[in-house]
Parts: sequence; structure tokens; C-alpha cells
Amino acid sequence: MRTISNVKNNAQLLKGRVDNISALGSEIKRNRGGVEATGIQVQKVNASLDHVRSQIWKLETGVKEANAQIQMLTRSWEAVNDLNAQIPELKRNLDKASSINAKVQGLQTSLENISKVLKQQNDILQMVSQGWKYFKGNFYYFSQVPKTWYSAQQFCVSRDSHLTSVASESEQEFLYKMAGGLFYWIGLTKAGSEGDWYWVDDTPFNKVQSARFWIPGKDTVR
Repeated sequence: MRTISNVKNNAQLLKGRVDNISALGSEIKRNRGGVEATGIQVQKVNASLDHVRSQIWKLETGVKEANAQIQMLTRSWEAVNDLNAQIPELKRNLDKASSINAKVQGLQTSLENISKVLKQQNDILQMVSQGWKYFKGNFYYFSQVPKTWYSAQQFCVSRDSHLTSVASESEQEFLYKMAGGLFYWIGLTKAGSEGDWYWVDDTPFNKVQSARFWIPGKDTVR
């Protein structure tokens, strides 16, 4: 049988163990609070890491977009350089085109002039084929049918013409030659018996200058 002394000793031992256990429980509780605090800190750190990762992703995306823009600008710059390199050739081509255009315009002007000449020649041929005579840019028709001066003038008007004026010696010689010794009316008239002489085609009449064309004493051309 155990003695009371032994029981007391055992009781003391148990009490010491209980105290140790209580102290250990308190330490565990303190450590548990630290662990919980550490967990909260870890959560905050993880949240910060997530934010940093998000920022890094955004930066990487921005860098990729910037690189794409840089590549596009580089291609554009290369295209500009290519165009700049082509400018001298384009200028030479433009100069050639301008020279060719000037030549074309010159040829066009020549063709227009030729067309005018051909038209004039065609008009002359048509008029000549109808009996008209050509002299220095004018046409003359010598009718073989006798008419009064007025009838002769109306005959000319019906053909979009008029009785001729005589304004130069060369024209007078041409008319004299073509008349072949016959008498033809000319477009000289006057307003009434006392009026002034004038040409029906409005050619200025110079009495002194025209006097040499007249047969002395007659109102007819030499």
C-alpha cells in the first residue's frame, strides 16, 4: 500500500504536469494567433502578387501593342523612303511626259492648221467647180447674163455675196483679165444723184486713189 507521502508526491507531480500542459496550451494559443496573423499577411501578399501579375500582364500587352505600332511605323517609314527614292525617277518621267505633251500639243496645232488649210482648199475647189474665180482670198463670179446694176446686185446677194469693189491695182488687173473685154458691173454706187460714192461691201472709197481705175469720161473700170 502506498503511503500518504507517496500520494502527495504523485499529486505534486500531476499538478506540475497539469501546469506544464496549461502553459503549453497557452503557448499553443499564442502561436495559433500568430499563425492566423501570418495567414492574413500571406493573403494580403497573395493579393498584392495578383495585382502585380495583372500590372505585369497589362505592361506586356502594352509592350506588344507598342512593338506592333513600331513595326507598322517602320514599314511606313520604309515605304516613305522607297517613295523618296522614286522621286527623281518620277520627276524624270514627269519631265518626259511634259515634253511629250508639248510635242502632242504642237502636233495638234499643226493638224488643226492643216485641217483649216484643207477646208479652205476644199471650199475653194467647191466654189471653183461652181464657176467662181479665186484671187487673193476672195471669190469672183462673172455672169454671162446681161443685167441691170440693181439686178446684178440682187443676184450677188442671193448667193451670199455682193458686187465687187476695186481697191488695188492687182485686183483691177485681175478683173480686167477675167472680163476678157466684156463689161461687168462693180459695187460702186451713190445715194441719189448728188450723194457720195461708196462701195456696197463697205470698203472705204477713196476718190483720188480710185480715179486711176476709171476710163476717162465714163463711170466704168478700165
